[in-house]
Amino acid sequence: MHPIAFQYGSFVVHWYGILVACGFLAGIWMTAWRARQENIPTELVFDLSLYLLIFGMLGGKLFYIIAYWQDFQHHFSREGFNALRSGFVFYGGFICAVVVTLWYARRHGIQHWRMADLFTPALPLGHAFGRLGCFAEGCCYGESTSLPWAAHYPAVHPTYPHGVHPTQYYEAAANLAFCAVLSWFYPRRKFDGQVFWIYAILYAVMRFSIEFIRGDNPRHWPGHLTNSQVTALLWLVAALFFLWRLPRTRAAH
Repeated sequence: MHPIAFQYGSFVVHWYGILVACGFLAGIWMTAWRARQENIPTELVFDLSLYLLIFGMLGGKLFYIIAYWQDFQHHFSREGFNALRSGFVFYGGFICAVVVTLWYARRHGIQHWRMADLFTPALPLGHAFGRLGCFAEGCCYGESTSLPWAAHYPAVHPTYPHGVHPTQYYEAAANLAFCAVLSWFYPRRKFDGQVFWIYAILYAVMRFSIEFIRGDNPRHWPGHLTNSQVTALLWLVAALFFLWRLPRTRAAH
């Protein structure tokens, strides 16, 4: 990989970390603003955001180690603990973040799907910043292409000298569109959990599609699918079930 960074003496700052931090702060700001509109204490938003940061990163790294054990071993033997700096699976962090959100909401007496909806529109906003960081880091790149907007990485990158799909930009643009759509839909939701599960569908469809032109993920599932595509299909099934089930549960109560 060829991470983009700036250096002052021995102090090195990578743009990946800067952009992820910007996405995290933008997400907190958006969620805190929405919490005030919903009369939810912003202190809960700030506290939960810290949990989400910690467990989201841990979950993303853990799932990466499990799913790409051989790659992790290779990087760890070559780079030591610096290998922990990169290599995260979004769905791993997402699953852990969902579990933490449900736990935190129950602990503070807030309906858990209401809390999930509150944070959901900000999630794709933060993710868009993260994908821009992936482009700067040189990871999550696409397959070779001759399209005029192909990304060309330097000689140290495994794709050199070929142009590749800038899949990081594709995902960033899609996530910004999701943020706009979900922000518009949030005050129009019919039941708690609807915003969250609509996002799950939007992201699953996008991720399943874009994986076909990703150049860095192995395809060892039946149908030439990647781990992320299989996970996206499972989330799609779960989302359809909950969108069918939740309004009926509400009506019963």
